[in-house]
Amino acid sequence: MRDEREARIYEIYERNTRFKPQAFFLIFMALARCRLMDGRAGHVSGNELLRAFAEEARSQYGPMALSVLNHMGFHNSKDVGELVFLMVQEGLLSKTDQDSLRDFEKGYDFEEEFVHKYQW
Repeated sequence: MRDEREARIYEIYERNTRFKPQAFFLIFMALARCRLMDGRAGHVSGNELLRAFAEEARSQYGPMALSVLNHMGFHNSKDVGELVFLMVQEGLLSKTDQDSLRDFEKGYDFEEEFVHKYQW
């Protein structure tokens, strides 16, 4: 049985198939990781979220991270921001007036982050 948030994600996916449902859950896990790393609750910046996103992806998917992320709909750090802002628009996340999609545009190169930097 799906909880309310999970049901909402699948409703959004039915209208907009750009990002797989797993992509939404990865954002939530990256947020949780970010808060654990920093030892605080509340708002996180785009840069903080991108850092936690990369660590979560490498932790979960190892050397397959880039392929899995691409399958989910992520091809660059701006895609991460676009999903975050879709989640804000859909009421799954919140933002401050200072938050912007531009915060995600200069994040990192996915090939560099998930292939060349991968530690075997």
